[in-house]
Amino acid sequence: MTRRKLLQTATALAPSLPRLLGKPAAQPSSSSNCFSQRYRLTLDRVRGEGAPAYSRKMVLADAIPEGGRRFTEFSGDVSGRYIGALATASADRHEEFPELRPLVEELIRLQKPEGYFGNSFPAAGVSKQDMALLWGNGRLLIGLLEYARQSKDPQALAAARKLGDFVVRIAPELNSDKTRTQFESGAFAMGYICWTQIAEGMAELHRVTKAPQYRSVAQEMALRTERRPSEHSHGFLTSLRGVVDLYDVSGERALLDRAEREWKGVIDSGNLLVPGSIPEAWKPKARRTEGCAEADWLRLSLHLWGLTGKTQYLEQAERTLFNEFSMNQFDTGDFGHRLITRTGSPLGGMEEGGGTARAWWCCTLHGLRAFPDVRAHVFRIRGDSLCYDLPVEGEGEAAGCRFVSESKLETAASVGITVEAASGKTVLLLVRQPSWAQAVKLFVNGTPETTEARDGYHRVSRIWKAGDRVEIRYDMRPRAERAGRDAQYTLWHGPWLLGIDETRNPYFFDEPMESNRLTVPLQKNGSVELQRDAFLPVGPFSVTQARFQVPYLPGGYAMSPATAVVSPVAEQTGFRSTAWEYVFHLQGKNA
Repeated sequence: MTRRKLLQTATALAPSLPRLLGKPAAQPSSSSNCFSQRYRLTLDRVRGEGAPAYSRKMVLADAIPEGGRRFTEFSGDVSGRYIGALATASADRHEEFPELRPLVEELIRLQKPEGYFGNSFPAAGVSKQDMALLWGNGRLLIGLLEYARQSKDPQALAAARKLGDFVVRIAPELNSDKTRTQFESGAFAMGYICWTQIAEGMAELHRVTKAPQYRSVAQEMALRTERRPSEHSHGFLTSLRGVVDLYDVSGERALLDRAEREWKGVIDSGNLLVPGSIPEAWKPKARRTEGCAEADWLRLSLHLWGLTGKTQYLEQAERTLFNEFSMNQFDTGDFGHRLITRTGSPLGGMEEGGGTARAWWCCTLHGLRAFPDVRAHVFRIRGDSLCYDLPVEGEGEAAGCRFVSESKLETAASVGITVEAASGKTVLLLVRQPSWAQAVKLFVNGTPETTEARDGYHRVSRIWKAGDRVEIRYDMRPRAERAGRDAQYTLWHGPWLLGIDETRNPYFFDEPMESNRLTVPLQKNGSVELQRDAFLPVGPFSVTQARFQVPYLPGGYAMSPATAVVSPVAEQTGFRSTAWEYVFHLQGKNA
């Protein structure tokens, strides 16, 4: 079998499997607007008939609670995430989801007189099962508030207040040193983070009601938010997002300072991995990723960027968005877990916690919830100007002019921005030049615009007319970044991390794979010369701008040089899960 035939067969087979099983495959409707296609894929998964379907019975099982599915002891976890994700998506997309209102109405009838949802909560003493209930109720609190904000439903807000009042009543015991010591380590997803993560909902409840008791409890939770080795990253990052939310509504500078220190601490501790990913458990127990934590890190970084304007937050969010967040998304639209090693992402075993898994009980819903936050940060108002910050699809408005972006970054290295409404006023449009782009060129209505990047942005100022169009062309070139000792590197093109996958490059994974050497000369400035690949077929979520052939010496038979294709790990969404390697030994005359 020729290499061309092998690649065509492997790529064609993976997307066909869902059809053989009677399921729709991941099939974007066009080669542009990849971010929007990803958004739609997960939204359709949540609202459609995947397995398990998010039926009324399945969603509400944790609020009753009743058996029949896993994790119903986390009372309100699935139901809260489902309500919050769909409500926020509905507001963002200006679409009505008719299934939401009757489900919320039924949920509210399940609320206990004391204010919580699920099994009974003890009058004194707290167990791990009680912490699980608090976790779920925390997710349900913010979910109810997000629904109330979108629907203006007073009953949903009243239920949220009733739940918030329950949290206020139990706060003295949960904030005690005794309880904190009892659960600060060893309990993982049933640890003290089950309490501190409620800060997100309490901050929002204070924003809506202005009631001081909610802010006071949230502040106590913020003071107790800290990262502990081997504990649950999603719980910590959700708590930290609550700290930032509390700063947003209170303006208390110490909260922002704390959040920035903790964000930096994640990076300094080595817990931010190459693709912009966060492990499910902090080191030293980091074994696999979790879509919830990736969504948290993305949302946290974007929020800090919006509050501070510090580029480091935007760049980290962008790295996660184009790599880990995309790679974590399955071809079904789910998010979940993927195994991690120092050099890549193997499939792992089938046992619980053993490797790759679609986490419908949390990550799929939490992943969906992240999409509106990304769209909210595509454009940004800066004084009288409008900034275009993220090279994906979005909408922005300044001085009565509305701009809409459509991205073809994956296929044409370009983005188009159309003026859909104009006011006759002069508007300064600032287009960011990312650090991964060697240059950015602008064209207005087809005519080249002479610009220079100042403070990282290209400027175009004029009285815009409806129908005006700005084309942004990004000059992207392959580069290498050091990833460890012994000439180990990662390869990048634009924002994308490049990897070698086993489905389309099976021989690269022959033993001893760790001894493979890419024979790619590395220049002193970090650039690498790679030959574009013309064989790999185009499929769902293909990034044709960033596919290259790389020669290598197989570790087990270096006498027989071979060639593999490196492509963005983000392409994983387009086919069934496979193993990836993305940290390589380079062997070249300048390496």
